[in-house]
Amino acid sequence: MRNMEEARGKVSLSGFELDEAEKAIVDNIIKSWQHKISERTEYDYIKIDLKKTKKGNNFLHEVKGTLKKRNELFTSQATDFNLFAATAEVLEKLLNNILTGFIILGFWNSQL
Repeated sequence: MRNMEEARGKVSLSGFELDEAEKAIVDNIIKSWQHKISERTEYDYIKIDLKKTKKGNNFLHEVKGTLKKRNELFTSQATDFNLFAATAEVLEKLLNNILTGFIILGFWNSQL
């Protein structure tokens, strides 16, 4: 197993102790969502933390994400037995939080 506590461009990972096959899948998920996010907005960094808890014979994965954009922090989290689903969900929520923020800001600015 290799620990993925390293930076990937603007994305840093913490707590990801994965074998090579899992690492490749997580890398693909992150690259895909990183591309989707960067198409819609500029950001300073994304930080993703993983905490695994043993539940019976399986691990429950708690994934937390933080995205910094200028002076704003966007956060999300997901918990799932499937690491890949939880990672994708966190990144999707971060993107949705950013887009919702744009919609709200646009609405309020148009009302002024």
